[in-house]
Formats: sequence, C-alpha cells, structure tokens
Amino acid sequence: MLELRNVGKTYPHTVKRTLKDINLTIEEGEFICIVGPSGCGKTTLLNLVAGLEEPTKGEIFLDGIPVKGPGADRVVMFQEAALYPWLNVLDNVMLGMEFLGIPKEERKNRALKYLKMVHLSQFTEYPIHQLSGGMRQRAALARALSMDSKILLMDEPFSALDKQTTNMLRGELEQIWMNDHSKTVLFVTHSAEEAVYFADRIVVLSENPGQIKEIISCDLKRPRQIDQEEFVHMRHRLLESVKKEVEKFAKEEYDKN
Repeated sequence: MLELRNVGKTYPHTVKRTLKDINLTIEEGEFICIVGPSGCGKTTLLNLVAGLEEPTKGEIFLDGIPVKGPGADRVVMFQEAALYPWLNVLDNVMLGMEFLGIPKEERKNRALKYLKMVHLSQFTEYPIHQLSGGMRQRAALARALSMDSKILLMDEPFSALDKQTTNMLRGELEQIWMNDHSKTVLFVTHSAEEAVYFADRIVVLSENPGQIKEIISCDLKRPRQIDQEEFVHMRHRLLESVKKEVEKFAKEEYDKN
C-alpha cells in the first residue's frame, strides 16, 4: 500500500542528513510505530509521507502513485490538538470534511458517529476552551477519523497528556482501529510501552542521520496488557535497542571534544 524507496532528507544549510536510505513497505491495515532517539527524523519521516515536505532523495508511493503533496488519503494528527477556538466541538470535527466537499448531512452524521466513539457525544456544543487537554485530543482524534483517509499519520498524539488520559485514549484508538481493518496507521512515539501496545511492526530509527536500524515484529495477542510477561520482554528489548543508539551518539559527540 505504502512504499518508501531509498528516501533521504537533507535540510538546507545543515551538515548532516536528517534521513538516509529509508526503505519500507507498509501493507493496508497495518499499525506501524516509529521509534528512535530524539532528533533521528521520526517527525520528518511522517511529514514526508503526509506530503508536507519533499524528500531530497528517493520516492514515496501510495497504491503505486507517487506522493507529491498533501492529500485526503493521508490525514495527520499532531501532538497538539490544533482545534479552532472559535468553533464548537461538533463544528471542529465537521470542518475537515467540509474541505473535502462532503455534503453537510453526511458531515454531521460522521462527526456524531466518531464523537460518540471517543465519548464526547454530550459535549458537541461546547466551546474548545471549556475542554480539558484529553478531551481536546479526543476531539482531534474524532476529526481525523471522520475524514476516512486510507492512512492515519499520528505524531506523538498522547505525549502531553497525563497517564490516566493516555491509557484511556490508547484503548479507544486500538478499539477503533481493530473495528476498521482497512485503516492503516503510522504512529510516531517516544514511548516503548506505547509502541508495543499498538504496533504490528516497530520501526527503530538510528541516530542522526536517521536510518532503519531494525524492524521488530510484534505479534502479541490483542488486546495487550502492559503487565504481561511477553509485553514486558518486548518493551525491554525495544528500550535496549533505542538506548544503544543514544549511547552511540553520546560517545561520538564526546570523542569530538
């Protein structure tokens, strides 16, 4: 479904490449998590797939068609909710569909469907400033899902939330994804626990420039429990992989001095 061929990214006036020789094939319906040290290019990789940036090298294909810019087949959910404060919850969710030209009645039906899924059906008329941070992210999730894209691109969407809210949103997202087997998710996270909780496969990026160090298959039975022995083992393995990259980068920086 999604294919990255020898993708690289170098920003102007920088010494090092941000991404180098990324080769990755993602099948329809897969949940892929991307992890790695800070600055390894995780968000850049997501932006390239979204069409928000162009690769310096290589190509990205979606269903065999080159990605040349943003499209309705790829929807991004950011770390911040990015909701419009002058619109209420329902209108915020409907707005993305309006840009796609979806008729008003269908927009409303879809919005109400996904707001119910994220337990916000009683808050449709609320102004955004009256919502908690967790509720705002749930509204943003409903908006992203309502656009019915082929791929949902998520950039650390729960990282700024408290643990209880994060756990609730993880469960909601997993349930929604499991009920829609055609939805493909590309999810950037710093959390090894989150990656093991969600992923069919975990892509580990190396330190600057970002390259695929390894791809870990995660075939644990769903729904997953973070205290299960297999879960803990997988989490430790992933943490060790990322830790080695951080230590490698720190040693290189130390040796320069």
